[in-house]
Amino acid sequence: MDNFSGDEGERFGKRAAEKIGSAVEVAGQKLDAAVDYVESTKQSAKQTLDQVRQEGWQGTKARMLEYTRKDPFNALLMAVGAGLLLGLLTKRARG
Repeated sequence: MDNFSGDEGERFGKRAAEKIGSAVEVAGQKLDAAVDYVESTKQSAKQTLDQVRQEGWQGTKARMLEYTRKDPFNALLMAVGAGLLLGLLTKRARG
């Protein structure tokens, strides 16, 4: 470390500060994007929940039937997945 002159140390310090500043800026941008995404997802989930509340069980049932008619393969896969998940959860609960 004795080989560093004052100018070299100062240049090194400035470069390190620039790199740190850039990293902080990028991290801030990514954090802002993540916060925006979470907020958007929260709003979407709230709208969906409000719609389900307004439609009631009959409206929800009608939408499920409509989706099943439009895309039966995906509906079947979702039903199988939900059944497997429910089976795993009840198996764990039983011991």
